[in-house]
Amino acid sequence: MSSTMQSPMVLDGLESNLASLFKPVEPSQVFVESLAVRLKRPKPVQLEKAGKTPLLLVVIGSGLLFGVLIFLILRLVRLILYKR
Repeated sequence: MSSTMQSPMVLDGLESNLASLFKPVEPSQVFVESLAVRLKRPKPVQLEKAGKTPLLLVVIGSGLLFGVLIFLILRLVRLILYKR
């Protein structure tokens, strides 16, 4: 017999040692039944609808865009006036 093969007695002893270390869990019947009901008939999922773009974000974005446009127009006017 090779050294890598285990005898049935050693395996039986190992199984009984593991069984004594890891006691099986016995869930309550009420829990099992309630879980079965929830799994068979899950509650409907409600997805949140994305809101429209907040007004504050639009106002801030518009203000920034307006400010950049005014800055560019003033630079263009300054460039034209000082070239002459």
